[in-house]
Amino acid sequence: MKVFMILLLLVGSALAGTDQGVRDEFNGEAVDFFMGNDKIAAKLEMTPSPNCLEGDMEMSEDQKKVYNMMQEVTSKDRAEVLQLASTAFRLWPDKTLVYQFDSSLSNEMKAMFEEAVDLYREMTCINFVEAKDGYTGDIPPLTVKGSGKGCYSSVGGPGGHLNLQNDLCDHVRVCLHEIGHALGVMHEQTRPDRGDHVRIIEDNIMPGYAHNFRMVDRELIAPYDLQSVMHYHSYAFSRNDFMETIIPHDISEGEKMGRQWSLSRLDIYKFNLMYDCYDGCPEDLKDKCQHGGLPSKQCTCVCPEEYKGAYCEIFNGETACSAEFKATSGVIQSPGYPERYPSNTECVYAIECPVGMTVHLDFKDFDIEGFGCFYDIFETKTGDIIDEIYPDKYCDYELKGVTKDSKTNVALMTFKSDSLYNYKGFDIEYRCE
Repeated sequence: MKVFMILLLLVGSALAGTDQGVRDEFNGEAVDFFMGNDKIAAKLEMTPSPNCLEGDMEMSEDQKKVYNMMQEVTSKDRAEVLQLASTAFRLWPDKTLVYQFDSSLSNEMKAMFEEAVDLYREMTCINFVEAKDGYTGDIPPLTVKGSGKGCYSSVGGPGGHLNLQNDLCDHVRVCLHEIGHALGVMHEQTRPDRGDHVRIIEDNIMPGYAHNFRMVDRELIAPYDLQSVMHYHSYAFSRNDFMETIIPHDISEGEKMGRQWSLSRLDIYKFNLMYDCYDGCPEDLKDKCQHGGLPSKQCTCVCPEEYKGAYCEIFNGETACSAEFKATSGVIQSPGYPERYPSNTECVYAIECPVGMTVHLDFKDFDIEGFGCFYDIFETKTGDIIDEIYPDKYCDYELKGVTKDSKTNVALMTFKSDSLYNYKGFDIEYRCE
């Protein structure tokens, strides 16, 4: 990636200017990789590992029996099955996951695992303790090894195994996902309420793997999260990598599944709820969080990047062209419109309608440099802001003449331009409905 960026800068120096222009095309897969849109990590989790369920969950025989019961649960025996599940898939005691590195794990994988652990430490109250030589604690450690085939983990604790096959699982997203299993979390798309959010296309699943998509009943403590680090990607266990096996009801969300590089806000909320991280916080903390924010372990709120403040109450647009709109109708234009927008610009726009209304966006004009949206880019977040992490991305003429409606009373947009080739930009009319 460093070499690519150096070459990009050299090309930029040779072509410097602020006029419209043409760039050389390059592979779309390269665009996805450099922008973090690829789903390599999620695909690694689909590598079937011996004795694992759903590709990467290692279970004891007792756990498998309860897991099968959770798939067959009826309303009559649900309470009993859920009680058995709480015993079979236990949380770590004292909010502490103890781990030890096996000698089979490479130093590179150790560093990747520690990077993921640091994210959990930062965002949750869960303690992570390495059991080094001479460890005498009472909590049996999770053994992190690299000798098994694939990327997988036991489910819940204490003890168990987490395998990160050397030179295969070297992605922080993989580590975050497998640590999630070790903490006691199953895959998001097997939740009993998944039918409200996605469709499973069984005809597109590889023969013999449809069982990986069966729903598993359990207690639900947080909203469904398409952008969770624990969610399969759209082509999980596909017959040919081109046929989608999971299609969200909102088609635009499909590209956001399985490309996580960190914990989503709902992931953070879920793990903190599981491990009682909100003990001592006001009971109405969640209600105080605004603009899609969710409670943090510090008894404040984890905010979308467009907002800040203890309760996400402050608009976080710091550039001259950024703006917050609270009128029930208005116009948003790129800087200088209808003249070409300037270079090195970043504008953040937030539209907030009265509660109970939604935002209607009418793109009267839209002309932004194309080329895979790698250079100049326009981003929107018009879904349920509580779970929006990855925006929809647009460039070229994609939105000209298009209308978009938000799912909530808030719509967020960001525009970014680089140092080369400027275009006409955009003209948007909005109204609250």
